[in-house]
Amino acid sequence: MINDNITFSGIIVALLCVLLIVSKKTKTHSDYYLILWMIISGSNLAYYLLPSNTVNVLQIFGFTLPVFSTAILYLYVISITFNIPFSFKVILKHSLFYIFYNLVFLSISFGYDRINFINNIPYLGAERNSFLLNLLTLPMAIIPVIYIVLCFLALKKYQKILPENYSTLDKINLNWLKWIVISLIFIFLIVIAIISSGTRFDIIRTQDIFSLVSNIQSIYIICIVYFSLRQSIVINQNISLIKIDKIKEKPFTTDDKAIAISEQLLAYMTKEKPYLDESLSLTKLSSLINISTNQLSQIINQTLNTNFYQFVNSYRVEEVKEKLKEPKYSHYSILGVAYECGFNTKSTFNKIFKEQTGMTPSEYRGLNK
Repeated sequence: MINDNITFSGIIVALLCVLLIVSKKTKTHSDYYLILWMIISGSNLAYYLLPSNTVNVLQIFGFTLPVFSTAILYLYVISITFNIPFSFKVILKHSLFYIFYNLVFLSISFGYDRINFINNIPYLGAERNSFLLNLLTLPMAIIPVIYIVLCFLALKKYQKILPENYSTLDKINLNWLKWIVISLIFIFLIVIAIISSGTRFDIIRTQDIFSLVSNIQSIYIICIVYFSLRQSIVINQNISLIKIDKIKEKPFTTDDKAIAISEQLLAYMTKEKPYLDESLSLTKLSSLINISTNQLSQIINQTLNTNFYQFVNSYRVEEVKEKLKEPKYSHYSILGVAYECGFNTKSTFNKIFKEQTGMTPSEYRGLNK
């Protein structure tokens, strides 16, 4: 009963997540993928509660749902990172294997020997560990791993691009999602161990195998929902286009032009201090100085030999250093000064300040009293 209650909790949380997102006035593309992923995940949990005498077709489609679920999780990840639009065509493309896989299951069940499910465990006729059944269920172990790896690579690529486009990363670096994806690998291994312990070694009672699996999946879904709804993400829709267009963008025809634009940029940074805006991005700065994002990125990367994140925050650090020397800021806390200069988190400020000065903000203030 306890196991069923945990599974019911997972289903309810998934449904509540769907309702909360549907009720939002403005929904992103990633919201729609999250809705779909929650529906599939909730359906997967509901499958574990089905009695063994449920219609065979429903049992097959429910048993193979993890294959489809990880595919949709991948679409959610690439949508939240690179603003991939919600598309039924894309969903269909990633559901083709799931459809084909189920057709193979059905063909064997109705054309060769019936596949029965007892306690959510498939049996080919009366056999539980036949070679054909093991071969048939192998994609259940392979396909999710492939999608988990793809999720991780997408997040890694996204985090690599961020410093070239944003001056503040804490709220948009998606570390929470990266760790959820990484934890999914360990959860997957635990699930495989539980299933093997029950089906091959009889360490766990067969009726308890998928109760434990559903518990683990329920807790995982609750974590996903918590972080997904908690996360405040403001990601520039052109972030992926900037990287793509960089390849197409012609380099400056002369070094003189590049130097002239870099001087224009440096003069603007010194005079107007746009870095005081904590949300300053490559796109925003390019519009302020009236050059393309691609040209600005080239200037920062190639002429100034840095990235946007380091470039902007170097000005913020210098601004902090100046203010810490001024008497009128003596009653400010160091963090208060940092916020005045464009930083928005203590951890980021301390890290960048020490990287650029070789000392902590407190040590610097102590030396300049």
